[in-house]
Amino acid sequence: FQQIQWNKRSLQTANLRTTETLAIPFWDDFAQGIDSLKWTLEGVSFTETIGNNAPSFGMVLFNGVDQNGRPYSLQIRDQGEGDYLTSKPFDLSILSPEESQTLFLSFFWQAGGKAEFPDGADDLTLQILDPAQNWITAWSQSGGDEMDRENFTQEIIQILPEWQHAGFQFRFFSSGRQSGPFDSWLLDYVYLNSGRSTSDLFTLDRALTQPNQVYLNSYSAYPYFLFESYQEDNWTRISNEFKNLENRFRAMEYSILATDSSGQQLAAINTDTPFDPVPDALERRLFDSRDFESFTPPVEETDVRFTTFLTSGDERLFEIMEGDTIWYDQVNFAVNDTVSSFFPLRDFFAYDRGQADYAAGINQRSGQLVVRYTTPEEVYLKGISILFTNPAQANQAIDIQVWDQLESRALLTKQEVIPDFRDGSQFIYYALDTNLQVSGEFYIGFTQFSNEFLHVGLDKSHDTGGEIYYNVGGGWVQNEEVKGSLMIRPHVSPSPSLIENEIPEESLRIYPNPVFDRLTIEGKIESIQVFDSFGREILLERQKTEKGEIINFGNRLPGIYVLQISTPWGIESHRILIRN
Repeated sequence: FQQIQWNKRSLQTANLRTTETLAIPFWDDFAQGIDSLKWTLEGVSFTETIGNNAPSFGMVLFNGVDQNGRPYSLQIRDQGEGDYLTSKPFDLSILSPEESQTLFLSFFWQAGGKAEFPDGADDLTLQILDPAQNWITAWSQSGGDEMDRENFTQEIIQILPEWQHAGFQFRFFSSGRQSGPFDSWLLDYVYLNSGRSTSDLFTLDRALTQPNQVYLNSYSAYPYFLFESYQEDNWTRISNEFKNLENRFRAMEYSILATDSSGQQLAAINTDTPFDPVPDALERRLFDSRDFESFTPPVEETDVRFTTFLTSGDERLFEIMEGDTIWYDQVNFAVNDTVSSFFPLRDFFAYDRGQADYAAGINQRSGQLVVRYTTPEEVYLKGISILFTNPAQANQAIDIQVWDQLESRALLTKQEVIPDFRDGSQFIYYALDTNLQVSGEFYIGFTQFSNEFLHVGLDKSHDTGGEIYYNVGGGWVQNEEVKGSLMIRPHVSPSPSLIENEIPEESLRIYPNPVFDRLTIEGKIESIQVFDSFGREILLERQKTEKGEIINFGNRLPGIYVLQISTPWGIESHRILIRN
């Protein structure tokens, strides 16, 4: 069982509209995502958690896969340029001589963070578009074992007068392995302004730096129908962290609210609580809410919004000129003083928060991967959802399985495939076709039928690695290596989700299985697709019959093949074993 770093989530705060010229001062800490009115994105993604000790909430991730998680090259040793983040144009021709001489760009960067670490042949580069439309390298940083992956480093670069013109732009890009999510870099807190110098490294800003952490019995999502009976005394405190980016102390307060999806307040957990002691210059500090036992349950299924906000005095950037105060609306240091995180009260349990930072998996044919859950009372399991992150692995066969004890036979095995999907940010739901009741501890997961890693999302912000088990042929093993929460969720209900006479009967007859050459399919068939064990569609000789079709598997390699058959009542997937 191994972890394979994966993260591609391009959160953009505005749709791309007309290309407008930006103005200085320019500032972006990515607390609200990556703004397409400020940036052109080529493969970069937004992340809340991969960076360690970030200057503020939200940052940009660079690596060797595009925005859909697809590698730039399928050749494992290919090296080259990867992700790009390019600013929209600035008109710098209007700057005065004094402004032109004092124009500086600052930013924070980190090598690797919680992601795959860049080595000495990998780079993060800053380039400037000069008046002749040439990209000039202004700064570059190589990776290597000596790099600090726990802290961000701040840089400040002078934008020389000869680089300044009416269509000025700058860009960051990564170079490294192009065959996957490797050689990762993180970027945050970009600030371009005149009137600066190499010592201008501080801002009048206090920022939250991470999502709110809150759990109910280790869960980050909980079934609504169980919530009222089992929430009391089972909540953790809500935790977060702030960073003072000013080089002087600052008194602050914080508040934490819980609301439902309509904005209706459920609880005021903290109200104007002062930080004690007063935050010092450049201080970073973790803090918690007060203890709370419970709050009034919402009237229906919802996502509870936990919002933490600072009362810090942060405001828009300003300067005083000839006795007048000039405010710059485009630089508002208060935007990173508020962070909202969601706790779903729906029909499922979850350890994860819904966003994959990495992927994890096993590379063993007939290998099994499961997650352990515990329910406080008997429930009916109606489905299982899994976040697969690699679109190239669509159409591979899996068995969805459920156990009450891993040493016993599975309670349920259901043949399925990984369907086509565009990117690895959406859960795939597998509905069960039988009423299955579970209580106490139970295990959900799948068996795979290839020797390649099947990439399952891994949330690194909450470590429940001890709930993960795997079997690669030598018996069940509890995970001790990979930290995080594997993104496999059970969907439950208080009563049977299927009425017995609604449970579908076998609609097709497929024989023989295993098969040596000719496979017979009987039933109402609209179309058939055949996939090999790698998820690749193959074209085979087919023959119509009075009752259906015959498919000729003669001369095919032995192994597992998957049929996807469209019928008048839906699509069915069937796994076929081919023998010599």
